[in-house]
Amino acid sequence: MDKNVLFNISDKSQLKLKLTAVFADKVIHELVVKEKNKLTLISENKTYYVYLGDSKSLTRNDVYNFFVAFSKSNNQDLDIDVKSFVTNNFDESVLLQIIYEALWFGSCQEYTLKSKNKEAKKVKYNIVSTAKFPSYTSQQQIEIQGESINLARNLQDMPPNLLYPEIFAKKIQDAAKAIKNLSIKILEQKEITDLNMNLLLAVNAGSHYEARVVVLEYKGDQQHADDILGLVGKGITFDSGGYSLKPASAMKGMKFDMSGAASVCSAAIAAAKLQLKLNFVAIACLTENKIGGNATLVETVFPSMNGKTVEVNNTDAEGRLVLADGITYALRKGKANRIIELSTLTGAMLVALGSYMTGAFATDDKLFNDFNLASQQTNEEIWRMPIHQQNILNMRSSKIADLSNLSKDPYGGSSNAAAFLTEFSEDKPFLHLDIAGTAYKQDRGMGVLIKTLVQYMKNYSISK
Repeated sequence: MDKNVLFNISDKSQLKLKLTAVFADKVIHELVVKEKNKLTLISENKTYYVYLGDSKSLTRNDVYNFFVAFSKSNNQDLDIDVKSFVTNNFDESVLLQIIYEALWFGSCQEYTLKSKNKEAKKVKYNIVSTAKFPSYTSQQQIEIQGESINLARNLQDMPPNLLYPEIFAKKIQDAAKAIKNLSIKILEQKEITDLNMNLLLAVNAGSHYEARVVVLEYKGDQQHADDILGLVGKGITFDSGGYSLKPASAMKGMKFDMSGAASVCSAAIAAAKLQLKLNFVAIACLTENKIGGNATLVETVFPSMNGKTVEVNNTDAEGRLVLADGITYALRKGKANRIIELSTLTGAMLVALGSYMTGAFATDDKLFNDFNLASQQTNEEIWRMPIHQQNILNMRSSKIADLSNLSKDPYGGSSNAAAFLTEFSEDKPFLHLDIAGTAYKQDRGMGVLIKTLVQYMKNYSISK
């Protein structure tokens, strides 16, 4: 959180200015500008009015996006009248959650290396509400989630010459220090080699930076020691495509190809800080994908950590390779009995769902339904996508290996990638979340699905 922003939640106004919502279908001051999201200051009332149009059409996204944008530009101390935003669409407690989450997100001090960075003015927000947060969340949860989202966003925004696997691992190690029941282990090149994580090493072969695997283990439920959630994140700190080289226009944004690992690690840290009653192992597979003298060639074959052989028919389909070994580590070394995995995996996901929703691919209805409930509570939209039997056959099409990392069928790319990953799930419940469209927007990381991962873990810990 930006140290220049102070929050207070109370049932009374305390500051000189107030922010109030007004709607087209309610009586409003004649001077209010009737333009969506437009602010009007009426000094005699000491109030900023924000016009939000028809109250019947107001959504959670409308409120959230307004407060994110507002908090980025506002430099006034303000009371925020939460009750004024209430409509028939949602009650005051949900609005309290939305507004507080949005202010945390929007007030984050964004990563910058500008030599002349303008110092922000100190701003106070007094969030006026008589409501309590919804029962599934709390002020503490939102604040801890907010800190972790900002950790992930700063990692995402770092340039690739400053954030490579060793540095990423060190930053997670620093963030995870001294948290009760949470341990961290960083696997270096020799241990990765000894574990036969050959698919990760194949992607790493062209880079002069060694690969790393971050392992976060949390033991918050000793009564159910065998019940362990596996979290796996793709951590490609820059993706050139390797010998299947991307065109220049597609290189931009490839520093964000580590977003899955950033979200998984940050959510794990938040869950541990909240001391949730569950056990998990979180795995971040970290490498660059570059061209070099030892870089992997097309049509080479490697044995994976779980023993299946993979023919690499496109070196730009590298994410599924590192994730395959990460999933195997979570299952065999971390003893996980279900897996949730995040990755910026396929451009096809953007074609299917745009930048508004994350694609979800599940082998288990309960795991998907439980995660979907959490996503509804946090308002991070997901949409379930299919894994057809034909997708599985597509990925088994190699003439000389168990699997190919590329289908001969050019269509259904996101489902083909998901099918490849299920080959390593060892019949355990598996949920793949393709965040290619939602991980970053306008050249800034979004820390996507951290709230939902934490909410899923909290719901699970309470349900037992």
